[in-house]
Amino acid sequence: MRFRFLAIDSRDMVVKGEIISDSKTLAEQELRGKGFDVQLLQCCETKVRRNNFPNGKIISIFSRKENSHPNWKYTFFEQLAMLLMSGLPIEQCLSSLTIGLKRGTMGHNVIRSLRRKISAGMSLSEGMACCNRCFSDTEIETIKASEKIGCPEIALQEMSVFGKKISSIGRKVKIALTYPTIVLVVAGIALILLMTIVVPKFEMIFASQNSDGRSLPWLTQKVVNFCNFMGNHWGMVVISTIVAIGILRIYLCKKSFKNQLLSIYSRLPVFGKLFLDMNLNTFFRTFGMLMTFGVPLQEALRLSIGIISNSKCKEAFERVLVKITQGETLSDSFRSNKFLTATDNGLIVAGERSRGLAKAFAKIAETYDQKIEQQLTFLTTLIEPLIIIFLAIVVGIIVIAMFLPMISFMQNMKFG
Repeated sequence: MRFRFLAIDSRDMVVKGEIISDSKTLAEQELRGKGFDVQLLQCCETKVRRNNFPNGKIISIFSRKENSHPNWKYTFFEQLAMLLMSGLPIEQCLSSLTIGLKRGTMGHNVIRSLRRKISAGMSLSEGMACCNRCFSDTEIETIKASEKIGCPEIALQEMSVFGKKISSIGRKVKIALTYPTIVLVVAGIALILLMTIVVPKFEMIFASQNSDGRSLPWLTQKVVNFCNFMGNHWGMVVISTIVAIGILRIYLCKKSFKNQLLSIYSRLPVFGKLFLDMNLNTFFRTFGMLMTFGVPLQEALRLSIGIISNSKCKEAFERVLVKITQGETLSDSFRSNKFLTATDNGLIVAGERSRGLAKAFAKIAETYDQKIEQQLTFLTTLIEPLIIIFLAIVVGIIVIAMFLPMISFMQNMKFG
């Protein structure tokens, strides 16, 4: 099998090449035996599917469903990397990827725009920079750095894997919150029916039994008043809810409001820790990927800081950047960051001494993957009893409020 590798030699120079071996493990052992510190090693014997057209164009394995997904570009990175590894010119790769895509979709428009810019003499990174911010600064800088050492296909493959891992974490969070959300919606509908249909029936019974004009207990009166309001003004309640959701969506588009919301979210007991770990996971993955392809340390750190959404965490890493600019070592600068654990700092020190910071950052990201998995499991386990407790309290209040007058009537009948 033929493998492409990216490694650092004994003179700290980046080396790119190919090696033939029976397996990936044997190839890595052979490279290490020659004194190379292997950063990336990928099989480049990729089978390319072709259609039956006379010109032999490659069929894009994009599907319309994938193209409509917001993470379409990670599939684009993966397919472009595969075609580049097969030896095709980049213009032909981009032309092939448009086959099967629906005209007018984002993927189709971006790929066509990239192909025109590259035909005009631009590099891939320059074309990506001119695509109306469809690609992030991190992605553009990674491709630019990989082009300098002649391996953009490996960078594209790594960005595809990186993006899919980040998307996977987001999907796991959504899945963890789906069941509690469904339970809350169903329980909310049941409570609304209880308050608007059942409670008014009890009120009629209380009115018919209350011949001496006694007032209802305080709790019962409050529950009845609230249920009457919901029953008489349900249209206004629905419209107000829809308007509130619309206003919230508008404000979420504003960066200042979104930052304030994220700041509140980061202070929550369980969700705040999960939010922080997701930020750290993304930071270390991005930092390690940028350094793998030779992006300068300070630039890689600046770009990685830019994707952090937790304001306090972002400020802490900005202080790290200032210290590195002033001449401190990376490990000393990170040691003062309160968001990092002793294990994180230890891996950074080890990576700095062995000149393998990219691998150290990848290892740290893996530890945060495990932490996020554990927290999602704990969150799912915690939310279910909290929902049950909440429903028990609400239903319990309504039941007690309905039974208090009945107990009073029974006592009057007994002593009367």
